[in-house]
Amino acid sequence: MSNQRQAAADRVINRGERLFLAAWLAGLSLLLAIAGCLAVFPVRNEALAVAGRHRDRMDPSAPDPGTTSPDRQLPAGAIPTPVTAGIYVDRIVDLSIKDASWTVDFYLWLRWHLDSAQAEGDGAGGAFEPGNGIQVVDGSIESSQREEQCTTAGERYERYRIIARITKPFEISRFPCDDHLLTINIENPRYQRHQLVFVADEANSGVSSRVRVSAYGIHRSQIIEKPHSYKTTRGDPRLPAGTKSTYSQCRLGIELRRDTWGFYFKMFQALYVAVTIAMLSMFIKPTNVDPRFGLGVGGLLAAVANSYVTSSLIPDTGMMTVADLVNGIGIGMILLTVVQSTVSLYLFERLELEALSRRFDQASFAILAGGYLAINLALPLAAIAG
Repeated sequence: MSNQRQAAADRVINRGERLFLAAWLAGLSLLLAIAGCLAVFPVRNEALAVAGRHRDRMDPSAPDPGTTSPDRQLPAGAIPTPVTAGIYVDRIVDLSIKDASWTVDFYLWLRWHLDSAQAEGDGAGGAFEPGNGIQVVDGSIESSQREEQCTTAGERYERYRIIARITKPFEISRFPCDDHLLTINIENPRYQRHQLVFVADEANSGVSSRVRVSAYGIHRSQIIEKPHSYKTTRGDPRLPAGTKSTYSQCRLGIELRRDTWGFYFKMFQALYVAVTIAMLSMFIKPTNVDPRFGLGVGGLLAAVANSYVTSSLIPDTGMMTVADLVNGIGIGMILLTVVQSTVSLYLFERLELEALSRRFDQASFAILAGGYLAINLALPLAAIAG
C-alpha cells in the first residue's frame, strides 16, 4: 500500500490537472496584485498630498489647506510697525497622537524701533506693546514669563519664555510611517496687520539640538511671517457685514519624521510570525488536519490581537491607516492559507490526486509568500513622503 501511495504521489500530473493548477495560481496572483494596488497607490497619493500641504503651510504666499490665498496687500496709506520676531524651541515636553495635542517650551523675542512704534500705538491711544496680549493660535499658554527687556539705540527688545499646549489633529493615514509638521503660530489680537507686521528672525530661530521626540527625528525647522484672516465680525455691531480681520502671524514649523524602521517592525513582528506560521502549514500533509488547520487558526488569533494593539495607539476614526492595511492584509493571507489547505485536502483525500495536492501546496506557498513579501515591502516605501 505504501508503495502504491508513493507511486501516486510521484506520478506526473496530467493536462487537466496542470490547467487547474495554472488557473489557481493565476487567480491567486491576480488577487494579490489587485490587493497590492488597492493598498499601495492610495497610500502613495496620500503621502504626496500631505507633503504638498506641509509645503503650503510653510510658504508665505500659499494658502493654508482649506483657506483662500492670504492677502499680503495692506490698505492704502497703511504703514505698519515692523517687529522682528524669533522663536527658539527648548523642549517638546509632550506629544500625543491619540490626544491630538503637543506641549512645547520655547523662547519668543520681539524687537522694534521706538520711533515708528510711538506713532502707531494700539489704535486706542495706548502705547505700542507687541508682547502684551500675545497668543498662540490653536493652543493655550500654560505659562509665560518675560525674562529680558531693554532699550538700546532707539530699539526695544523683549524676550519671553512660554510653555504652550497646542491642539494638533495629526494626519494618521500613514501611521506608523507618518511624518508631521508641528507649528507654533504667534499673533497679537490687539494689532491688525496694517498696524503690526512680524519680520521673521531666520538667523536666530530654530530648535535646540537637545530636543527629542519619542519615535521621531527632527528633520528641519523654518520660521516665516504669514497673514492670517478671520472671516467674521465677531458680532461687533460697529463693523459692516462681511468684514474680515487680518493679523500678522509669526510661524515656526518643525518637521518630524520617523528616524528608523525599528518602531515599524516592532509593531508588526508578531503579525509577521503569525503569517509565516500559517504559511508553513502548506508543508504539512493535508490529512494531518489538526496541525494543518490549527496553525492557520492560531495565526489568525495572533493577527487579530496585533490589530487591537496597533489600533489603541491612534485616535478612533473611520480612516484606514497603513497599520490597518498591514494587519488586514496579514489576516487575509492567513484566510487564504486556510482556503488553500481545504482545497489541498479535497484533492488529496476525496479525489486521491496526491501528486497534484503536493504540487498545489508547493506552488501556492511560492505565490503567497512572494506576494505577501512584495506588498509588505511596497506599502511602507509608498507611505514615505519626499
